[in-house]
Amino acid sequence: MSTSEITCLCCRSARTALQPNGDEELPEGVSVVEMPCSGRIDEVMMLRALRTGSHVVMVIACLDGNCKNRTGNYHARRRVDEARSLLSQLGLDPRRVAMFSLASNQSSCWLEAVKDMRELADALGPIKLMEGDR
Repeated sequence: MSTSEITCLCCRSARTALQPNGDEELPEGVSVVEMPCSGRIDEVMMLRALRTGSHVVMVIACLDGNCKNRTGNYHARRRVDEARSLLSQLGLDPRRVAMFSLASNQSSCWLEAVKDMRELADALGPIKLMEGDR
C-alpha cells in the first residue's frame, strides 16, 4: 500500500475509467491498486491502506450487473459496508471508505468522485492510531 492521500482499490475492468487513454497521469495524491476483480478486495486491504497513511479509500467496481465474475461487485459492496461498520466501532468516520461503480467510459464520473473524496481527505486528515502519534 502507499502513503497517498487517496487509495483507489479497483477491479481491472473499471481501471480503464481511471486512465482512459492509458498514458494520462493520475491526479496528485492518488494511488491505484489494481485487482483482478473487486470481489477480491477485502476489509483488511481497506483498513491497511488507512493505517499506512491514506486519508480515504475508494473502492472502484464495475456497474451492477456488469461484473465479468458475476457477483464480484456485490461482494465488494458488502465488504465496504463491513469496513465502514468497523471504522464506526473504532470511533472513526466511516466515510473514509467509499464504493463507486464505474463503466470504462465514465472517467468524468471518477474525476468528480476523486474531487469529492479529496475534500473529505483534506477535512479528515490521516488516522493516527500508532503509539506516540499526536
